Amino acid sequence: MRKPIVWLSFVNNIPLKWKFTLIYLLCVLLPILTINVLFFRQMSENIQTREQNNLQITIERAAKKTTDMIEGGVTLSHSIATDRNLYEVLDMEYADIVDFYESFNNVLSGKMRPFMSAYTYVENISVFTENPTLVAGSSFFILDEAAKRTPWYEAASASPSAVNVLMYTDVDPMNAKASKGYFSIVRRLNEYPMFGRYAKYLRIDLKLSSFDEILEQEEPYMTLSMLGPQNQVLFPSSQYLQKAVLQDNHGDDGLLFRSPLGTPSYIRDWKLVGIAEEDRFQTAVQSSKHFIWMLAAISTLLPTSLIFIMLRSYNYRIRRLSRHMEKAKNEKFDLIVLREGTDEIGGLIRSYNRMAAQIESLINDVYKLEIQQKDMELERIRAEMKLLQSQVNPHFLFNTLNALLVVSAKNGYTEVTDIIRNLSQMLRRMLSWTDSPVTLQDELHFTEMYLKIEKFRFSDRFDYVFNIEEEAAGCLLPKMCIQPIVENACKHGLQAVKGQRVIRIEARRTDAYLQVQIEDNGKGMNEERLTEIRSLMNGSLDADENVGIRNVYKRLRLHYGERVDFYIDSRTGEGTRVSFRIPALPLNEGGI
Repeated sequence: MRKPIVWLSFVNNIPLKWKFTLIYLLCVLLPILTINVLFFRQMSENIQTREQNNLQITIERAAKKTTDMIEGGVTLSHSIATDRNLYEVLDMEYADIVDFYESFNNVLSGKMRPFMSAYTYVENISVFTENPTLVAGSSFFILDEAAKRTPWYEAASASPSAVNVLMYTDVDPMNAKASKGYFSIVRRLNEYPMFGRYAKYLRIDLKLSSFDEILEQEEPYMTLSMLGPQNQVLFPSSQYLQKAVLQDNHGDDGLLFRSPLGTPSYIRDWKLVGIAEEDRFQTAVQSSKHFIWMLAAISTLLPTSLIFIMLRSYNYRIRRLSRHMEKAKNEKFDLIVLREGTDEIGGLIRSYNRMAAQIESLINDVYKLEIQQKDMELERIRAEMKLLQSQVNPHFLFNTLNALLVVSAKNGYTEVTDIIRNLSQMLRRMLSWTDSPVTLQDELHFTEMYLKIEKFRFSDRFDYVFNIEEEAAGCLLPKMCIQPIVENACKHGLQAVKGQRVIRIEARRTDAYLQVQIEDNGKGMNEERLTEIRSLMNGSLDADENVGIRNVYKRLRLHYGERVDFYIDSRTGEGTRVSFRIPALPLNEGGI
């Protein structure tokens, strides 16, 4: 036997789908796409380089115009700062307002008007001095505490440079409730030390509209903004541009451009930044892009069509298998009905069908066993409930009958009509027992019939009080959950008490729970007896003690499980309080 060639054995182990895929990718698609991508990339780079150069020229042109405007303002500030007469008048102390206005009319009046006419892009010229004898007006102001809290003064006083270029927001002088943007050149007036008694500052406000005109001229090409020394976009404000500056997107897509304003110290860190729309580059290469992609589409369409026909059968069956496996996640083990074929995919489909049939059979067996177990558990619960129902303590019936005999003998059967009616209704309800729940209102009605009988027994020495919230009255609960507790209170708590006997029943709904409380003023119990009763709550109903309370507790546990809270509190000579909390289920929401 000839020894197999290693590389040929490796190829033989590759599934047919991958062989066709590798042939298509390596021999057809990859060469065609590589040639077209390289050609398109080279052309795109050339066009992008040309457009970037044009955009860089655009931003440098706008930067040159902005620099000229700032330099003009600085030149103006130098002309004003070298005026000796201005220093002399600002540093002089005046006896009164008349003395000041004589100097103002001789020197200061109209001094700034020629500059405003010569520099059209200057909005305002202001001179500030700490001289308290000077009267503010025209272009001259006192540098008081309010002026020192302004942004321009804080920036200029903290800067070591004599000249500062600032963009900031301050109060609009025409509307104190509004703010206004300023583009200012601030200069310290310290050219003549001999007139340095008071600090002096010159502020030249440039028109933001003039700067905005420079930016708008270049708007067809890019969106421009002024970038301050701290790399903060100052004007116009743009969160998108600020984000681009912080992320420095220039290296990613070539859309962000920067141009410094100049080398002087007051504008050394100032820049113009601009973002050009990506569509500008896309439009430039659009025509060549259509031709390249059309050529690539034609050169790949024919071989792709042939390979697609061969691989379609694989792809279709794999998708069918995938859909059925997704159904299997939801426990739906449907068989795949199609022509499997004899290749690898066909074998996989046949294996899946065998597996699905076996799992479906196993699930059916387990499901039937689970149903049987649930039926047995339900029968056990029903039997236990029947046992509990059959153990309702009948002592109160015998006591009532004895009372009826005594009272009837004394009063000639005239006062027993209501008590006999109540007793009849109670017996009828107990004999017609069903598992269906009742509303709290119905249960209290049944309990009240019993309380009327007890009130008949004890006469004026017994009374009862209901305090039921309206929201709680419509909630559902199992039958005979309150009357046995009330009966237990009458039998063990109130019977041995002399004086007035009172039973209080309260119910309220809190959040998703129904809270019921039965309280008496009977003889109560000590802590030892109370602990004994609590320990007997889960005991057998065969015992004769506390059958009523244990009956209620067990029936509540059968209906609600661990969601029941049951409490018994008592003090000797003060009475006993029994309360329970169950999930609140209104009448219109169905049964328990």
